[in-house]
Amino acid sequence: MIIKKKELLESLKMCMPGIESGSKVLQGADLFIFHDGKIFTYNDVISVSVPITQEGLLEEGMEGCVKADEFFRVISKFPSDEIKFSITEKGTWLLKCGKAKAEMVLLDFDFESRLKNIHPGDDWIDLNDDFIAGLGTCKMNNNKTEISGIYFSEKNVVSTDGNQMNFFQLSKSEVPDFWLSDNSANELLKFKKLVSMQIQGNWAHFKSDSGIIFSVKTLQSQNYPFERIKNILDTSNTDKAILHGKFPKELFNAIDRAVSFSMDISEHLAVRLLISKEKIEVSSERNSGKYHEKILWDEEFKTDFEPIMVYIDALMMEFISQRTVEFYLLKGPTRNGKNLPRLLFVTESSKHLLSTLDSSFINS
Repeated sequence: MIIKKKELLESLKMCMPGIESGSKVLQGADLFIFHDGKIFTYNDVISVSVPITQEGLLEEGMEGCVKADEFFRVISKFPSDEIKFSITEKGTWLLKCGKAKAEMVLLDFDFESRLKNIHPGDDWIDLNDDFIAGLGTCKMNNNKTEISGIYFSEKNVVSTDGNQMNFFQLSKSEVPDFWLSDNSANELLKFKKLVSMQIQGNWAHFKSDSGIIFSVKTLQSQNYPFERIKNILDTSNTDKAILHGKFPKELFNAIDRAVSFSMDISEHLAVRLLISKEKIEVSSERNSGKYHEKILWDEEFKTDFEPIMVYIDALMMEFISQRTVEFYLLKGPTRNGKNLPRLLFVTESSKHLLSTLDSSFINS
């Protein structure tokens, strides 16, 4: 039987998120499991099931476990795309490619019991195309707080780090309440399309349009402050804005340049914005130097307002800039006798609420 190297490697790569390596791993978490016409991996946090598409492998009825690292490396290093596969009398797998050959010993592991514990049921929930969009819209980088990750409830998708809140509304799909880690979200975002999902216990199962099932262990959804976040977002309305406009795209480039001298405010990389009717002044300073740049508005303001100074997290502004430049400046909570405004960014399907920072806490 001839195996196509390229096709097999693509399947193995899709399984890789479920592989662990190192000296101490969960039993079976460093294996490729061939079973029931699929390739499985499982590491107690992520499990992947990829259908075998090569007819020869299906006809041969490959069943068993092999070391993932060794199997992947030998397949990838074979010199041509055609690999001859056979099963020896000893039950080992013999792989030949030109003059090269490798023999893989199957490992004794009760994989059927393991896979049975995370096997999805028959009740799948259809997902619309915007599920991946919602995931990407709310996925935050470098969120190290206890509430990092993405929370889903019916049509609502939210994320926060306590300083920034993100919301996306699914157009059609309604999903159960569940909470995914950022690492799991990153892996799901590698799929262009997910067609259905289901929750079984503390596992969320997702099915792609090619039949791949990607399963992730969820976080404790009852501990996520969803209602509080949703209430803040719901009451942060555009009609309460003290200023509304569109940031020039060049502003975000200026902020990126100002980061070289960013100020440390409660571990945020902060820059200062002085917003006036004519321009926005971007500035920052630290012991090693300082930065200043003036950015003109693309669209002229028709109403007068007093200049407004705010301190913002540069990385969060970069996150927002990839979604929209239209902003609303809202009054925020009073802290240490100061009213710290909030920036609200709204698109057709999302909201992003960004708190400004208190300059009283600049670390020198």
